[in-house]
Amino acid sequence: MIVGRNVSLRAVELEDDKLLQQLMNDPQVSDYVVGWGFPVSLSSQKKWIQDSSNSSSYRLVILDNDTQEEIGVTGLWDIDWHNQSATSAIKLLPKKFKKGLGSEAISLSMAWAFYNVGLRRLDATILDFNGPSMGAYVKKCGWRVEGCHKEAVFKKGRWHDLYSIAILKSEFDSVANAKELIELVCPIDTTPNIDIHYKDYM
Repeated sequence: MIVGRNVSLRAVELEDDKLLQQLMNDPQVSDYVVGWGFPVSLSSQKKWIQDSSNSSSYRLVILDNDTQEEIGVTGLWDIDWHNQSATSAIKLLPKKFKKGLGSEAISLSMAWAFYNVGLRRLDATILDFNGPSMGAYVKKCGWRVEGCHKEAVFKKGRWHDLYSIAILKSEFDSVANAKELIELVCPIDTTPNIDIHYKDYM
């Protein structure tokens, strides 16, 4: 469990099948997602959770600390251990999350990815009409736009541009509250404080 000021992140459990199904089937959520899919049944969602353990992707459920309600998911997709990079994303239930909780969840997942998992780069994609996500990632959390794929995604009968965004660990370190976020995901002080005299241990 990663506990922040207003949100916490935890592993996905079998009991989260309803939450994940809602996120997949809610049109206000799915319309902002780059991919496309048919509506998901509860049984197939539960089976997906049971079969989804692998070393290249890891999902985290986002909790509202005030209500202890599950409000969304985030995580790491397509982890490239050799190049220390991964894709990240966030999905929030429109009727449950409060302003600012999405940005905090993104920030916590960045600190976790860089200082616990050991990655050095995160990337994501945002559709041209998804202003809230662009504001959260780029304006509030320090990500930068790397490029634009023109008319790459078909939504609501139109072709839309897809923006590529990313952040490096070194760029995250420059974010104003980076130190606080690192301490939240890594609460133990790891500053060496042992005066070792090797002869005393031989």
